[in-house]
Amino acid sequence: MTPRLTFVLVSYGGRDLVVTCLKTLAAHTPAPYDVIVVDSASPDGTGEWLAANLAGELLAGSTHRLRVTVHQMSENLGFGAGCNLGVQHARTELVCFLNADVEVRDGWLEPLLSFLDDRPEVGAVAPVMLNPDGSVQESGSLIGGDGWCRAWEDASFPREVDYASAACLVVRRKAFYQAGGFSPEYEIAYFEDVDLQLALRARGWQTWVVPQSTVEHARHGSSSSERATELMRLNHGVFQRRWADELAKRPAVTSLDEWPHRALWLRDRNAPYRVLLIDDRVPQADRGRGDPRTAAVVDAWIEAHPNARVTFFAVSPERVEEYAPRWQAKGVEIVHGVTELEAWSRSRAGLYDVIVAFRPHNYANYGVPIARSQPQAIRVYDSEALFHRRPEQHFEHSVDSAERRRHAIEAARLREEEQSAFRWADVAVCVSEEEAEWARRVAPETPAHVACYPIVTPDEVPGIEGREGIVFFGGFDNTPRTPNEFAVLELADEVLPSLRERHPGLTLRVVGADPSPAVLALHGGLNEVVGRVPDPRPWLSSARLHVVPMRFGAGVKIKFVDSMSAGLPFITTPVGAEGLHLGAYARYLVGESPAEMVELCDRMLRDDALWADVQQEMLRICRERFSAEGFRRSMAKVLVDCGIA
Repeated sequence: MTPRLTFVLVSYGGRDLVVTCLKTLAAHTPAPYDVIVVDSASPDGTGEWLAANLAGELLAGSTHRLRVTVHQMSENLGFGAGCNLGVQHARTELVCFLNADVEVRDGWLEPLLSFLDDRPEVGAVAPVMLNPDGSVQESGSLIGGDGWCRAWEDASFPREVDYASAACLVVRRKAFYQAGGFSPEYEIAYFEDVDLQLALRARGWQTWVVPQSTVEHARHGSSSSERATELMRLNHGVFQRRWADELAKRPAVTSLDEWPHRALWLRDRNAPYRVLLIDDRVPQADRGRGDPRTAAVVDAWIEAHPNARVTFFAVSPERVEEYAPRWQAKGVEIVHGVTELEAWSRSRAGLYDVIVAFRPHNYANYGVPIARSQPQAIRVYDSEALFHRRPEQHFEHSVDSAERRRHAIEAARLREEEQSAFRWADVAVCVSEEEAEWARRVAPETPAHVACYPIVTPDEVPGIEGREGIVFFGGFDNTPRTPNEFAVLELADEVLPSLRERHPGLTLRVVGADPSPAVLALHGGLNEVVGRVPDPRPWLSSARLHVVPMRFGAGVKIKFVDSMSAGLPFITTPVGAEGLHLGAYARYLVGESPAEMVELCDRMLRDDALWADVQQEMLRICRERFSAEGFRRSMAKVLVDCGIA
């Protein structure tokens, strides 16, 4: 294979350090690649030793022969000029500047190369630098208006940076030449890599740090501390002169401790927009509770622009360690565990262009107070559902007067809170046209969009052959008295006994995350409580019927969209069927009482022709009403109203 990467090392003494660096490189970096060492007249004979002993040798721990070229200089060129010389001799698409005091690790290079392959606008990419004790040394750096830099230590997500240390920096050779390489105006070391990356940006290239890649940087300098201080002072002056116009646009680094929001502004200054999303928890798409749709909304904000800064504020730290990495890998900043909301809001004053609050309680408890520190931000309320409907439904089904009173009070409170949320918002998002109409009535000045839930419906789904039994799909949150718990218990107690009299041996599989004790108690005999599954499609594609006697709930129930996409007919209640556009087919699928549901299930289990007809109608509805493309169009309208698309 032809190498696509050349490592460029500049040495000035420190032979053992260089050899260790190259051995570590060989042990942890898959071939092929070239290595160019530029020795700047090392006074200890490092250059001569490297040329005599290293070039072309198979290093210990390596699985291939390194193609090492050593260039010996007659004087100390310094870091920048030495790197320029190394790049001149490189013949590969990419070059990696590597200090001898950097130790790479298994798997460090692949994330960097993959990132460059996926993002043609990125000219340079760097790993996170770790100290020998494993702590973060640098995840890119900020450049202040005073010309000084500050290392950024949050390494939780990839992001565009002002600059990343050239102690380990992969650069497109084309971009390097377009930027003019390292400027010769700098003495020996310091600030030449900062200068290079501003030059890259001036020519349209970006620099990113990718936390999936980490290296250890021991910081063994080749200059004394006194000499290093002198070089830093000299080169800082050069840097200030060369980039005076750019620096004038930035706050000074020395002001960041007093005004911490300026640091975040510097961090995100290159983002085309900054959006803050507020919801109960980091989206857990395989656990229900509306999270599959929330995940789709977050993806829409990410996909609107690859450089957008998306911050997700999770009210609860629930399973954050399990689910945050997926979002962080996409560049989402995850915030959780905030105990001092006012202080946190002040630390980000004026940062966001858009604030999105999901669900009424998050609007009231977090959206409103956070928005006070973001007066410039467009406010979006994403309702997820009309929550006041749920206590209204409980009121209708309750017989105890005290319970009815409690539900009536809660419904009134939530109704007022939701009205306030829609009026607070500059833009509203609902999951169905019916709920959007309610929002328009209570908040006529707020544009209300409908963005439900996107799903990819396959061209072909399994037919009726081989399907058997009933499935119940829905999450339970390991909590009693949830809508799904009520539904599955009604199915088991009031629908299945009569249905099994007509269909002996009819099985039930309960699929969904975190079943409650009452749900777990159903397991046994013809009932199987499966629990959480990573993908419900195999279960939905093998069942004959999906049955959910849902009495409580609002919005579009995603479980039924998943069912339609899998080509699985379902039987439910009017509450379950809300927003599904069933039309005339509702007469086959929607029943109010358990007795009605028994009759509907019985017919669907017996009538193969009707089953096949319903399957085709469900697939049609899914493709027309719940397509990924339709969801993207809906979210695009939201972004337009937010002024960022």
